[in-house]
Amino acid sequence: MQKNLGFTLIELLVVVLIIGILASVALPQYQTAVAKSRLMNYFQVAQGIRRAQEVYYMSNSTYTAHLDELDIDYSGTCSLVNTSDTGMFQCPFAFIDNIIGGEITPATSSVRINFYSSGYTYGSSATSDLELLVWFARSAHPGEVICTGYTPLGRRLCNGIQL
Repeated sequence: MQKNLGFTLIELLVVVLIIGILASVALPQYQTAVAKSRLMNYFQVAQGIRRAQEVYYMSNSTYTAHLDELDIDYSGTCSLVNTSDTGMFQCPFAFIDNIIGGEITPATSSVRINFYSSGYTYGSSATSDLELLVWFARSAHPGEVICTGYTPLGRRLCNGIQL
């Protein structure tokens, strides 16, 4: 009589196959969750800019195109694109533009976030996954948040978040 001292090769292959299938299902969900977390971080930055713009408007009866005139601190993770234009800054996964185009009108009074799930480098020609517009109170779309997905991941993120 022989004793069974271990697993057969077939049993081990079946276990490895099952683990591979589970990993292939879980990895895209994990990547989406990480991207959503990063996007929500930048959304909070945009909300902070919008609140600071509204405070600035109450004092000056206009919005400002320059982030250095607002009472916010974005320096922890983001940096200005250049010192002559203090209305745009880059972050590891996003490009953020305060007052689109730099001219203050109701049609431009918003913060635009271009989100790149694979990372952002200034001057790169890569297409962003999505664009998020956070409109100010006295704009063409008062208080609205508009999300437009350009890639499959961007569309999933726009559909999956409550803004």
